[in-house]
Amino acid sequence: MKKHTLALLVPLFSVSLLSGCIIHVGGDADEHGNASTVFGGIDIGNDRQVGDLSTVNGGIDIGHRSQAGDVSTVNGGIELGDNVVIEEAETVNGSITAGHNLQAHDDLQTVNGRIELQKGARVGGDISTVNGDILLLDAEVGKDLQTLNGDIKLRGDTYIKGDVVFERRRDQGWDWNSDEEPTLLVEKAVRIDGRIILEKPVRLKLENPAMQDKVERRYNDK
Repeated sequence: MKKHTLALLVPLFSVSLLSGCIIHVGGDADEHGNASTVFGGIDIGNDRQVGDLSTVNGGIDIGHRSQAGDVSTVNGGIELGDNVVIEEAETVNGSITAGHNLQAHDDLQTVNGRIELQKGARVGGDISTVNGDILLLDAEVGKDLQTLNGDIKLRGDTYIKGDVVFERRRDQGWDWNSDEEPTLLVEKAVRIDGRIILEKPVRLKLENPAMQDKVERRYNDK
């Protein structure tokens, strides 16, 4: 995961390498700097301002109107409340879900889990999954959407400034069984500046016929 200097965040102190506990930041507690744990989750209350958050075995919850830097976990989900501001978020085994008006300056990515964003979300970088769906409602994405084995559903006034990409595994051929085909749903008001790149068969549900002109198939039909 890329590291950034977050001008909005002024760490006051750091909590690192804790094990077997949950880190809580909320109520009348002082604002924290970075927080890291091995066995345990991280729970940030409402209206908090923190630095980077990371855990190995545990989820990360960030309350309404709070701000954080890089948010990462290996085995756990990331749940973001309404009006949350982060730099980026990454998990290996877990989903990333957000309430209204998320602001993520860079990427959102997960390996085994879905990414679901509600109205008003603004993501400056890419959104990507390997084995998980991407569900966006009235969201804006500054770069690409990418998945290997997941559905993509774009609803409402969602705006994608980059490409929508369904990737193919590079280490083996594609199983052509139609039951394995993912689905791309694009509602009528959705805008995509880039291309819809299909490296394997995908079930297309494009409510705006003009979206067909953006489809680029990079595989051979059998």
